[in-house]
Amino acid sequence: HTHTHTAIMEKFSKAAKKQWNSMLGNEQEEDDSLITSMKETQKECCGMFKLTYKQRIYGFAICFATGFGLAILGTIMLFSARIVPFAILYSLGTIMSLCSSGFLFGPVKQVKNMFKNKRIVATLVMLAFIILTLVAAIVWKSALLCIIFIICQYLACLWYCLSYIPYARKLAGSCVKKCVDFE
Repeated sequence: HTHTHTAIMEKFSKAAKKQWNSMLGNEQEEDDSLITSMKETQKECCGMFKLTYKQRIYGFAICFATGFGLAILGTIMLFSARIVPFAILYSLGTIMSLCSSGFLFGPVKQVKNMFKNKRIVATLVMLAFIILTLVAAIVWKSALLCIIFIICQYLACLWYCLSYIPYARKLAGSCVKKCVDFE
């Protein structure tokens, strides 16, 4: 069963790479495909981190949904003028959603991916705004700063996520440029 699963994943991975290369005019993409990365991670991990493909998908989905749920609960707290629970829940939601891909790649590879050259700035900015959001709410008790930092946190997280999609940052930058350009 495992051998068949591995063979299917390899075929799918090769087909996906071939399709990407043809769509991109034979340009090679820096990152491996998702399935190839998951397969490599499964081989690298040991002990308690050995999860089946199905368990990884479930872990990812549950962790991501929990993060999304916490962010929604945090937003509800904002509308009831409870800034500290808002900041804590929203920030925890961001962290949970970020950690969800650790189920797909494994925790070590997730951290390595976060600090690759093309993501390090987005990662550090996102983490800084998570910390600033919590400090603004808990220490400074500033609702205005907390909301500004949450918006920055969201934008940094979005920019970070776009780094995983080939050419997405370039496309997003072009869209923003066209929206802002009044000529």
